[in-house]
Formats: sequence, C-alpha cells, structure tokens
Amino acid sequence: MKNFLASLQLQKDNPTLLTAQFRALSSQIPILYVLLIINALAVAITHLKSAPLWLSLYIPVALSVVCVFRLCWWEIRGKEDVTAERAYRLMKLTISGAGILAVSFGGWAIALYPYGDASQQGQIAYFLVVTGISCIFCLMHLPMAAALTTVITFSAMVATFLFSGNPVFVATAVSGLFLILPFLRVINSYFQNFVGLVQLTEELKLKQAEAEELNLVNSRNALHDQLTGLANRRSFFLSLEKRLQKDPSTPPVLGILDLDGFKPVNDVFGHAAGDLVLKETARRFVALVGEEGIVSRLGGDEFGIIFPCSMTRQAIADLGQALCAAVRDPYEIPDGSVRVFGSCGIVYPDIGEYTAEELYEKADFALYQVKSKRSSGVEFFSADHEKILTQRHLIELELQANDFAKELKLDYQPIVELRSGRVVAYEALARWDSARFGRISPDAFIPAAERTAVIGRMTRILFAKALEALVIIPRHLRLSFNLSARDICDHETSMALLAMITRSGIDPRRIEFEITETALLSDFDTADQVITMLRAAGISIALDDFGTGYSSLSHIHRLGFDKLKIDKSFVMNFDRDARCMNITRSVANLCQNLGIASVAEGVESEEIAEGLKAMGVRLAQGYHFSRPLPLELAIDYAARCEAEASARNSLSA
Repeated sequence: MKNFLASLQLQKDNPTLLTAQFRALSSQIPILYVLLIINALAVAITHLKSAPLWLSLYIPVALSVVCVFRLCWWEIRGKEDVTAERAYRLMKLTISGAGILAVSFGGWAIALYPYGDASQQGQIAYFLVVTGISCIFCLMHLPMAAALTTVITFSAMVATFLFSGNPVFVATAVSGLFLILPFLRVINSYFQNFVGLVQLTEELKLKQAEAEELNLVNSRNALHDQLTGLANRRSFFLSLEKRLQKDPSTPPVLGILDLDGFKPVNDVFGHAAGDLVLKETARRFVALVGEEGIVSRLGGDEFGIIFPCSMTRQAIADLGQALCAAVRDPYEIPDGSVRVFGSCGIVYPDIGEYTAEELYEKADFALYQVKSKRSSGVEFFSADHEKILTQRHLIELELQANDFAKELKLDYQPIVELRSGRVVAYEALARWDSARFGRISPDAFIPAAERTAVIGRMTRILFAKALEALVIIPRHLRLSFNLSARDICDHETSMALLAMITRSGIDPRRIEFEITETALLSDFDTADQVITMLRAAGISIALDDFGTGYSSLSHIHRLGFDKLKIDKSFVMNFDRDARCMNITRSVANLCQNLGIASVAEGVESEEIAEGLKAMGVRLAQGYHFSRPLPLELAIDYAARCEAEASARNSLSA
C-alpha cells in the first residue's frame, strides 16, 4: 500500500515530469469544470420544485461560480510556461481542490437525494457515477487527485444508495464498492505509462540534442583537421577548385609535402609523440606560408600547400626548401627529442586549364620522384615527369583493357652459393613484352597493377608459369617468387596460390616467397596471418630489400623469416663505402646468430663476391654471376656451375 501511495505522489525531484503533468492538466481541468457546471445545474433545475431553494439553487450556483472562476484561471494562467517548482505548488493546491470539490459536490448530491421521486433519485445516481468518472479521467495526469476523487465519489455513492431500500440502487452501490480498487489500479497504470512516455520523450530529446551537437561538430570538422586545426583534405580540394573556377587560365601553384621517418616516431615513441610532431609541423608550416597561402593536412603525415598567387617560381622553390628545412629541426617530445625529414613535390603549372585532381596528381608524382631517390628536398613537376605520368596512365589503361596474360613471362636469375659456386635456386622475375609498347619495366607495370587492382590476377598468371617451370627445373633447385604488398595482405590471393601448388603436385619446400618491408607496413596483422599460413604449408619466406624499411628487427622477431636478402644499394657500394660494408657485415652476423640464410643482391664483381664470402654471407645473386635468363638458359647455367664445382672438388681432392 505504501508503494502504491508513493507512486501517486508528486515527484519533486523530477522537474521534467512535473512540468509535463502540469501541461497535460492545463488542457484537461477546464473540461472537468465544464462537466461539473453543466451536470450540477442540470440536477439543480430538475430539483427546484422538490427541494429547498438553498439546496436546489444557492449551493449549486455557488459551486458553479467557484468552478467558473477556476475555469477562467486555468484557461488564462494554465497555458503559461511554468517552472517545475511552481508546477509542484499549483498541483499540490489542485489535489486539495479536487478533494474539496469532490466532497462539496458529493455532499450536495447526497443532501439532495431524499427529495424528489425515483426519476430524480436516478438522476442523482447518474450525476455521482458519470460526472465522478468523467472528473476522474480528467485528473488522470495527477493521480493523487484522481485517486482522491475516486474514493470520495464512490464512497458517497455507496453511502447514499446502499441503504436506500431500492434494489437497483443497492446493486449499483455494491458494484461501485467493488469498482474502487480497479479504478485506482487503472489510475496508477495510466500514470506509470504517462511517466514512461515522458521519460522516453526526454531521452529522445537528449538523443536529438546529441545528434544536433554531433552534426554541429561534424560541420565544423568537415573542413578542418581535428588534430592540427589546419584545413583538411576536403577543404583543400574545395579551395583549389574555387581558385580554378575564379581564374581557370591561371591555375594555382600546388605543393605536397610529407615527413620522412615519421612512422618510426609513432612505432618507437607512440602515437601521442607522433601527434605532437604533426601539430608542431603544422605550426611551422603556417608560420612560413603566411595568411595568403593555404596549408592543409591531407591525411597521415601528408600536407598540402596552395602557394600565394604573387610568388615567383624561385620564391616558391625557396619556400619549399624552407618548409623542408623547418621539418629537419628537432621536435621536443616527453621522452626527449626526435628528428624527421621532409620531402616536397611542387607543380608550377603552365597557363591552361586543369582540374584539381590533375594538379594534385602532378604534385604527388613529383613528391614520389623525390622519395624514390631516397633523399629529402624539393622537386618540381617537369616535362620528363609528364612523359612518365602519361606512360603510367597508358600502362594502367592497357592493364585494364587488354588480356595481357599471353604477354607476361618470367626470367630466372640464378642464386649462387658463394663457397661452392653452385646454383641453389632461381629468383623468378616478371617481364611484360607488350605488343603495343614493347618491353615494359617491372618498376612501371607492377605499381600500375597494384593501383588498378589487377595485381592479384597478374600474380596468379605469373605463379602458374613459375609452377610450370618448377616441373622442368632440377628437383634439387628451389624457386623464389616475389609477392606484392597487395598479395601478402590478401587472404584470397594467398589461398589461390596454395591451391595452385596443391594441384600442381610441386613440393612446397621448393618454393620461396619474397616480400618487402613496405608490404608489411601496409597491413602488418593481415600479413602476419598470411605468412603464418604459407609457412605452415612448407613454403619458405624471405624478407627482400632488408635494411631499406623501418622496424626490420621487430619484423624478423615476430615473423620468423627463413632468409634475409641484403639490398643491392648496400652491396653495390660494398667496396667503396665503409658504412655499406659495416651494414652488410652486421646483417650477415645477424643472420648467423639467428640461424637463417643471408642473400646478397646486386653482386657485380669478383672482389665484392669474395668480400661477402669472407663476411659469412652464404648466398648471392647479381650480374657477376648471371643476368636474369630464360628458363632453358638458366638451367644450362646451373648445370655449368655444377660441373665447374665438381671439377674444382676433384682437383682439390
């Protein structure tokens, strides 16, 4: 009972509910007063001749006047916005008023009941039941008032009719007695539903407010980078297109910069340190470019610059150098300081019409040329670059439009054991002799295949040729096959390669896949899964171009490579650069300590081969031994090396 009464009480600590109750009551209570006035006056009129005037006229008129005043108050003041505190006070008064009115009208009806005939008494019954129930429904949003009205109204009816001696009225009184509890439950249930609706409405309002706030934040962030506060990629292209539309014949000068060595900062010191570097880089760039230019963060460690229109080519070159120099200054982070380097590609377009995408592509290509030279600095997009870019587009179109399968082939470069001079394996190298363009360099068509997403198909075509070659190649020789970044991060391609090996019947231990550290950086977790699956099948995995990427030791530790290939940039300068010699010696020692093979690429002289052998490098390949050869010539070369090694052994014996 306590819980029931508590559920009917006004919830002072719930201002939202209080104001909602008051608003609902303000539209219902005027109806209550209209019902009371009409029904009371109707009863009064029918009893004018049968009851005393004070009872049949004065009391109902007085009560009706009170109702009229209250009706006017609710119509005028009840529509006003009120605070929760005021709503609480007014509804407390309404509860008291409901009780007083119920007692007043109920008492008046009971007092009037003895006067009049059976029809008039029936009218009294109608007044008490119908008017009472109508008033209860009008007060449902204020459950304590509704419950109080229910108890008073039904009690008055039961007290009047139960002892009337009229069987119909007695039955009505008994029914009314049993209706009190159901009515109270209905009142409580209705109010709890109302409370739930108010809560739901409030939750929806909060969610809507959150959504609107999020939309506001998104609209602010749509054109700005959250980390640095610079214009973002979208804003950059919008500004570029706006300038192109304003003066199509004089396109703006565009620069693309990125940070060389930024990823190790993230890997070693964490993303918080990387964020500090990016924010400080943004600050330095804005200070150099000034307000007339636009500095944007395009994503990651890549920044876009729209240079001021008034700058000459030389001034832009100087500013580009200044931007790269600014990046070379130390960055202070919580663990000390770090250094990175900057590369910048700039397109200084001739007078003519360009799209924003074309300008960006040219600047990005100039940046790529700087980075491919493994040097920081500034490079302008040139006529030579235009030729290369045009060729790249033509190659991409050729890859997409033609069936290039018949034009692809493999050459095989022998991998030689330095101590014995025997060939132990071949590296399969892709070749494309296009009917339209002639021989296309792998450095051109492999990246193009990756950009156009045909690399997976190309890999399967070339690997099928490699498996056909393995059937012919002597069984003691292995074959090394290169996988691209997309291949090693694609479960579908790796599963297709395994299926091809199974169908061919080739021993997987004769196959070695080479991957680069660049491939690992694109999606290390997926690459880890693919490498684990390939090694479980018996395939060896070699890390190609070792020493040119980042976090190499971490990769070797986690992935357990079978072989490291020392990049030719170190080997070719082995006899002229002490640092290259020391790096090569360190890699050879690392491989010996880990119990894995080392392979030197780019061996071009006897002196380099002997120096590598003295350092403990086990395997080598390069022009000193053989260029990449067609399959038949490669097999013949291996046979000659085997014969020469056997002859040397016979002489030494």
